[in-house]
Amino acid sequence: MTQSQLLENKVAIITGASSGIGETTAIAFAKAGASVVLGARRQEKGEAVAQRIRDNGGRAVFLKTDVTDATQAQALVDLAVSKFGGLDIAFNNAGTDGQSGHIVDIESEAYDTIFDTNVRGVWNALRAQIPALRKRGGGSIINTSSVLGTRGVAGMSTYVASKFAVEGLTKSVSLEVAKDNIRINAVAPGPIITPLLENATGGNTDGFNGIVPQGRPGTTDEVAPSVLFLASDQASYITGHSLTVGGGATAGFVTS
Repeated sequence: MTQSQLLENKVAIITGASSGIGETTAIAFAKAGASVVLGARRQEKGEAVAQRIRDNGGRAVFLKTDVTDATQAQALVDLAVSKFGGLDIAFNNAGTDGQSGHIVDIESEAYDTIFDTNVRGVWNALRAQIPALRKRGGGSIINTSSVLGTRGVAGMSTYVASKFAVEGLTKSVSLEVAKDNIRINAVAPGPIITPLLENATGGNTDGFNGIVPQGRPGTTDEVAPSVLFLASDQASYITGHSLTVGGGATAGFVTS
């Protein structure tokens, strides 16, 4: 099977699809043969991604979506069913980093924003997607976690806690639906050059060069193939797993 056939005749949802990892993965899914349903808050950018896919011969539609709203998460699934006949794959990628700093200085509203998007958003999506996947006889869901979903970082406690929660949701719900032939995994990126990272660093990502064992931040093109693999039937016996794409960031410490 060629790369362009990995997701042939599949229907996939991608959230957070207007930029970064979501955009690159949506394009990769379409190139692999999937019909893609894109969701994001930024309508103009999301529509542009869908149009780019169509201009290159792919099948794509966009729906402005805020995953913190369960009704909107359900509407994205309903669009996949009405437009393309069902749902086989979901990449729950929408997320935010929110306010950082010492825990005593973090506003409760910032906590709510991070958890509503990163945790409730995935929870809403799973609840909407699983019934549709059952109707197709199974499928694959991939949630975006982080290398910070496995380790603590001072000054980022709320974000880190939200990604630990995504890891827990992924593992727990994967057990609940395994016998339905539904696989649920996570992809856990390290520092990846995206608009989110560039905004957080003021555009200077060189600080990661000494932190990441491979000596540099990654690119979205280095994450999308891992998501594509987990989405495809090549990963048919993998579920409840978190695949790290972080340049060795979780392996240990570089001392020289």
